[in-house]
Amino acid sequence: MQARNTLANRSGHALAYARSCATGACCSIAVLLCWLATSRSVAREPTAPAGVQIHVAAPETIPDGTHTAVTVTVDFAQPNDQPLLLTPTSQGSALEVVRGRLSRSDARRISETQLRFELPVVAHGEGTAIVHVELAAYVCKTRCERVVASADQVVRIARR
Repeated sequence: MQARNTLANRSGHALAYARSCATGACCSIAVLLCWLATSRSVAREPTAPAGVQIHVAAPETIPDGTHTAVTVTVDFAQPNDQPLLLTPTSQGSALEVVRGRLSRSDARRISETQLRFELPVVAHGEGTAIVHVELAAYVCKTRCERVVASADQVVRIARR
């Protein structure tokens, strides 16, 4: 909480300074100060945190106009029954993700530490798409901590 207040104070002072400047050089310095204050104070979550791995497996080529599934496997380092949310998206117009959010109840348990999701997709035209999957989950040891993991898979859509 203190880091956020410090961030607000730093960026607030820099913005106030930028508003009071008459020259463009002062304003660019103030903007640079804002950027430095926000980039150093805000913690970023890793894409592959310790204790969780995520794998996306899609067919190498999907025929145009077909409905299929992309398999997403989540591996936990320890048995895990905590809540989780899987958010898939696709980049490119060749592939559409049918369901935008999946929870633990949508997964099939492979083992105590592995879950498998079947992500429904539809191919719409020839081209290439990227399936991006983001997982938000909780890993508990002595305390529960929120972790975020993500993975990408390139998918090619070809004519039938």
